[in-house]
Amino acid sequence: MKQVFWLNSIIQFALLLGLWLFLSGHYDFFHISMGVFSALLVVLLNLRLRKYYFFEEELAEARARMQDIFPVRLRYARVLFYIPWLIWQIVVASLQVAAVVLNPKMPIDPALVRFNTKFPNTSAKVILGNSITLTPGTITIQIKKDEFLVHALMDASSTGIIDGSLPGQVAKLYEKKPEQVVQDIEIIRSGADL
Repeated sequence: MKQVFWLNSIIQFALLLGLWLFLSGHYDFFHISMGVFSALLVVLLNLRLRKYYFFEEELAEARARMQDIFPVRLRYARVLFYIPWLIWQIVVASLQVAAVVLNPKMPIDPALVRFNTKFPNTSAKVILGNSITLTPGTITIQIKKDEFLVHALMDASSTGIIDGSLPGQVAKLYEKKPEQVVQDIEIIRSGADL
């Protein structure tokens, strides 16, 4: 288990350093050393955070991992497909929001979308919540156990959630053939429905 833990930290360091070098564009000693320092600092801070469990379900999940030889893990090759797909979704949503904002009538129709998910672990929920927030026109307000509460600027903003495409892509990061991930969808248009 410790070998996998350290291997995970080394992979994380390499990815962070690679991202730093890519975004920096400067390859002199100063910039590379700052990249090494920054990536190492993030990995060390992350090591300290891994010691704490913030949710009861995470504690149960950690215990289950100790008992199971092969825990549910991220499929790293699938990430290579997910990131470009998410970037495309962000571009499309940006154009939709820009069209609404530039329209003199401002045809917004805000709503809250409440739904339940079936994910194998907490990190999948975090990835989904962050992906929703990164996509213009939507923001994750709350994640409580398996229930999400998302604010959508207009109907088109919440389409990827309601049809299950965004949660389905996140589920594919962990499972080859995920089941129906989104359940019990409720669209709230007024404060009285909360």
